[in-house]
Amino acid sequence: MADRIFFNPGDSIANIHDYNEAVRKGQIYKSEKRADELVIAKGPDDEEYAIFYANDALPKDHDKHPKEYKVQKRL
Repeated sequence: MADRIFFNPGDSIANIHDYNEAVRKGQIYKSEKRADELVIAKGPDDEEYAIFYANDALPKDHDKHPKEYKVQKRL
């Protein structure tokens, strides 16, 4: 999946180095919280995965200086 989304890193729910752990935590969090879609995304440094709400995506020219994340999975 080559989908890229811009996020403010401070909006992430969690940052995890293991993809499978990120998916598991995202599934747990989704079952307990809002009904919004969650996104597991690989960080701009390619070292960790972040969990975001899809609705927190920002346009590239947003004033919060967003970072580009590569979407790995949508929950």
